[in-house]
Amino acid sequence: MKLIMTGLDHNRSDIEIREKFALTKEKAGRILAFVKGSGLAAGCVIISTCSRTEFYASVPANAVFEPSKTLCDMLDRDFSEYKHFFKERSDEQAINHLCRVASGLDSQIIGDDQIITQVREALELSREINCTDSYMETMFKTAIQAAKKVKTNVILKTLGTDSVPDKAVAKLKTICSLADQNAVVIGNGQMGRLVSELLIHEKANVTVTLREYKRGIIQVPKRANTISYSERYKAIENAEIVVSATTSPHFTLTHEELAKLAHIPEIMIDLAVPRDAEPTIGEIPGVTLLTIDEISDDSRKIPPESISEIDAIINKHIEQYYRWLTFKESFVQAGGSL
Repeated sequence: MKLIMTGLDHNRSDIEIREKFALTKEKAGRILAFVKGSGLAAGCVIISTCSRTEFYASVPANAVFEPSKTLCDMLDRDFSEYKHFFKERSDEQAINHLCRVASGLDSQIIGDDQIITQVREALELSREINCTDSYMETMFKTAIQAAKKVKTNVILKTLGTDSVPDKAVAKLKTICSLADQNAVVIGNGQMGRLVSELLIHEKANVTVTLREYKRGIIQVPKRANTISYSERYKAIENAEIVVSATTSPHFTLTHEELAKLAHIPEIMIDLAVPRDAEPTIGEIPGVTLLTIDEISDDSRKIPPESISEIDAIINKHIEQYYRWLTFKESFVQAGGSL
């Protein structure tokens, strides 16, 4: 069995391209089910974050499968127009890349705290819809284990913690004092909650939007006010800062609606891919609109002496994967199954 992957990320594409390939869990699930159900792959997993969309699969060694073209076809994108944004890898290169992604080494913010969770959730989604196999399971578990070691032994010791919400609030602090500022956070997912908590820590007055139809337990940061998502513009009219971080396929902030307000906040940060804020909002006089690419410009660098340590950790885990693979193949050849 051969491991293959394809993907585009912030290194090869800007936000205008990445948002065309950003996937909700539902859409990712449909693609995985199609690929697995059609027999194109024995197992497959999709990672879709603000920084990247990557497709991993296990296929027979002699299979003819074009993962980049398949992904474009599934999203009704012209492959000839976007193929140069994709990078394909196979076998050891694919595992090595996944280990680095899970470790946050290939993130817009080096050592991003959120990426290892996103990789784990990608595997869990595929597992829930019966689209993994032993190769995908072992590959992703190997990468997650390697990432934990890299994080604990290197990243935390040399760089400390950092994430997109951290960067967003740090950027806001360079623009204005946050104490006593009215801030509206659109979205109460993981990203929105983290931003809200950080703003509250800086003594901002935070209002968080909640979707009317959201089910299950709703977690709201302590000391945060809440409003219905449909009432967001009323809150925005009384705010100095707006941060939007949803998974909505549509704009949560439009130029037309903002133009109707008596007061428009001067600072807006859009952490979503696809974007939450209509780009022309940035053309409104007096308004600063920043995207995730603009707040993620990372000056953090891993010390040269730590790079070899990271490589050693990743290589050790890749070796473990191939020891498992050798055992599996010999066991299967002997008539067993794993």
